[in-house]
Amino acid sequence: MKQNTFFLLIAEDDPDDRDMLRMVLKENFPHWQYYVANNGQLLLDYLTNRPLDLPPVSLIMLDINMPIKDGVETLIALRRCHDYTQLPIVAYSTSKTIQGVNTFMQAGGTAYFQKPCDLEEMIDIFSGLSELVPVSQSR
Repeated sequence: MKQNTFFLLIAEDDPDDRDMLRMVLKENFPHWQYYVANNGQLLLDYLTNRPLDLPPVSLIMLDINMPIKDGVETLIALRRCHDYTQLPIVAYSTSKTIQGVNTFMQAGGTAYFQKPCDLEEMIDIFSGLSELVPVSQSR
């Protein structure tokens, strides 16, 4: 994968989690481009109005429990849009319930990660995310 082609979108409502995500990305994945929205609706608004000079979105990461538009509602809206029917969309949530995981996956989710307790787990998750991006998209 070319280092400058990975573009990650994240929807996360918790300010501390957003700060941690940004820190991990900046320090460990400096070649990735990313955008962090405070909720699913803001992520959808960003996609509608995003600058055309950015690379295509490689992957979207959604918190499940967010105000305004939660992760499952956002996932459903994304899957209805032709541009995002095949895009990897993963959940990153504190929810441990099988029902929550199943609901996300049945709505078209690609993978489900439980929020880790420490930075090393977060780095491991991000390291694995690029493997979800189809080879044809990474060229």
